[in-house]
Amino acid sequence: MKHFMNNRNVAMKNLELEEQRVRKSISEMRTNVNKHLDDLEKKMLDELSDQCGNCKSKNGKVQKHLNKSEKEIQLLQEQTSQLKRVGSDLQVFLGTRQINKLILDEVQSVKSMTSAMQDYKIGVEIHQGIVSLLENVDHFGKVKIEENTISLPFKDAKVDQAQIVHAPTGQSFDRTRLQLRQNFKIKQKNNKMNVQGCAILPNSHLLIADYNEDKVIMEYSDDGRHIRDIPVSRKPFDIAIIDNKCIAFSYDDCMEILNFKDNNVHATVNFKWPCMGISYQNGSIYILVLNEGIVKMDISGKQLRTIGGKYAEDCIDHITTTSDRIYCTNCEKNLVYCCGLTGEDIWTFTDQSLLNTAGITADVDQNVFVVGASSNNLMMIKHDGKVSKILLTESDGLINPRTVHYNRDKKLLLICNRGNTNAFLYRVI
Repeated sequence: MKHFMNNRNVAMKNLELEEQRVRKSISEMRTNVNKHLDDLEKKMLDELSDQCGNCKSKNGKVQKHLNKSEKEIQLLQEQTSQLKRVGSDLQVFLGTRQINKLILDEVQSVKSMTSAMQDYKIGVEIHQGIVSLLENVDHFGKVKIEENTISLPFKDAKVDQAQIVHAPTGQSFDRTRLQLRQNFKIKQKNNKMNVQGCAILPNSHLLIADYNEDKVIMEYSDDGRHIRDIPVSRKPFDIAIIDNKCIAFSYDDCMEILNFKDNNVHATVNFKWPCMGISYQNGSIYILVLNEGIVKMDISGKQLRTIGGKYAEDCIDHITTTSDRIYCTNCEKNLVYCCGLTGEDIWTFTDQSLLNTAGITADVDQNVFVVGASSNNLMMIKHDGKVSKILLTESDGLINPRTVHYNRDKKLLLICNRGNTNAFLYRVI
């Protein structure tokens, strides 16, 4: 029941994040529409001002010419009146002829000007797209709900076993063996590769993080076929699966939660120091941060707890979690640490046949799979941290293996070499 409730809590938080994302998308679209309309309005008003200014300028020229002609004619009228008062008949005759000629010139000029004057009527024709928007667009968009049916396995028990607390046994450790299902080549870019993280999705697809210049997560099918590159914002170091559509990544200085179905980032958390391994368990994300330790967060990115001490050292690279345990590897000291979810030590493991401990993962009985990058092997450590056995070696193709991931539901184990592009998918039997 606790598992079911945790699942629904996570679903509720994811729904809230989706709602916030959609609200932000709608708001951004409204802002863009407003800005575009403001730009169109300004452009149209500027055009109106230019056109009206041009019309006013033409009318102004006509008015200026008429005013000038009016003054000239008034002046000639005054000169004629004065000549009639003081001049002789001959002077009046000669002067009147000259003045009449000037008047005729002015009249002709006015006739020429007024015979082809323009009247201007200003109107507007609204773009049909704007008219259509007002008349035909009756909604901003549509909210789309995608329903994905999931099935949570219900593990029944007899009534008389209801109060029995399950404890790991040695049986799964003793009988565990590996059966190679697929050996494939990872797509190499720029003639170099630095695989640090991998994961198996609920649909058995494989995710591989190449900590290189290319900012992508590579997705493969379980038969080794390259499906696509998922773009991410930085060089990815490690991967944690949250559910069938959300994954978390660790980068140099931050952590991101991404919906890999639509490539929308749900949360980003920045840190002061570099981030390394990352794991997800029961609604919480556990990430290794240099000089800080194991940082526990919820899926919204809120930090809940930090386990420091030895886990803050710079050689703690990889992490995995179970329902009540945290496992980390110290690559410099060749150690595997096991502690409780609040940081209390449970056991520490070391073995001379396991060198440069790197990727780590655990099965349902809390037995641990860990790769030795320098010893070129895969070791299985019993849940009590006292017994171990080597499952794979260099003869199986392991050359500088850096990452391993076990899908407990599918019983699939993925191992990736760091630089030679080889990856191996095993069935755990």
